[in-house]
Amino acid sequence: MGFFIDTIRGFYSTPALKEQADSNTEHLKAMLGHENFEQKFERWLKIEYPPLGLIDEYPEKITQIINTYSSGYFYPAVTSACCLAERILNRLILRTRDHFRNDPHYKKVYRKESFDDWGKMITVINDWRLVPERAISILKELMPIRHQSIHYNETFNFEAIASDVVNKLIAAITEIFGVINRKDIYLIFDVPGEIWVRHEAQKHPFVKEFVLPQCYYAHAVHDIEFEKKKITERLGKIGPLTDEEFVQLRKTAG
Repeated sequence: MGFFIDTIRGFYSTPALKEQADSNTEHLKAMLGHENFEQKFERWLKIEYPPLGLIDEYPEKITQIINTYSSGYFYPAVTSACCLAERILNRLILRTRDHFRNDPHYKKVYRKESFDDWGKMITVINDWRLVPERAISILKELMPIRHQSIHYNETFNFEAIASDVVNKLIAAITEIFGVINRKDIYLIFDVPGEIWVRHEAQKHPFVKEFVLPQCYYAHAVHDIEFEKKKITERLGKIGPLTDEEFVQLRKTAG
């Protein structure tokens, strides 16, 4: 239930949605300021944002970083993007480490409340198979940028690199916390209009800690009142179902 939808950027590439695009442009002017708005809007358009699917806490924080960059504040945009990436690395380890008590890495991480060594964090996360390989690659690309931007480097050009850093951050978050791209976790519209977590995926530590708390639980045969968050289950097939059987039963549940 807890995923975020943002289709705003699609307004600008769809002629039929010009009215919605113009309305959003006025909203951006009010938010970012009218002065030098064309440059602000040009920067805003450089940021690639997924239209559907970020779970957890990230949409709000990403929006703040995008607005900072769009307004022309390149230093805080870059450093905050790196800080958010570091926060993600920490959260992945801290939230899932109790699932790996028998793993050799556990004794290195079980006492600490936070970590700042990206190399070690990425190694642990990769060895625990918490996130897709593409996310690991992007985080490795962000690591030297983090070091150069946080530690003093007189020649570091924050403006030149800002859009790339923000887009890399969003790409990493999407790889990890996205919905549409995570077919290893979700049954995406196999039942029209609905997203379900795959049965086997529910055993994965990442899914247990980050995905299932965003979900509601129900049998394939049920009615739901979204405003009241009320689920009424009806008599259906008894016993365990495969994902395929669940989808088929859900489709025919009426």
